[in-house]
Amino acid sequence: MNICGVLVSCLAGQTQEVSEALSALPGVEVHITKEDTSELVVTAEDTEESFADQQVLEIHRTPGVVSAALTYHQFEPNTDPDLKAA
Repeated sequence: MNICGVLVSCLAGQTQEVSEALSALPGVEVHITKEDTSELVVTAEDTEESFADQQVLEIHRTPGVVSAALTYHQFEPNTDPDLKAA
């Protein structure tokens, strides 16, 4: 299982919209929203539907995102036999 920590910079005034769009992605969770700096602290995890690295690419493609920097990565062997990413 992959777990990625990502610092997302947004266009000014679009932090809330980006936060909502990212929260809708499978395996992505927004933990901190900093309106004053237009930044989000996000994690992406492997799910049954997709790998975390695919979600990081989707974060980059989200309208209103200026940059998405990988700040943390952890890999643990998959012990869940039901978890089969696409």
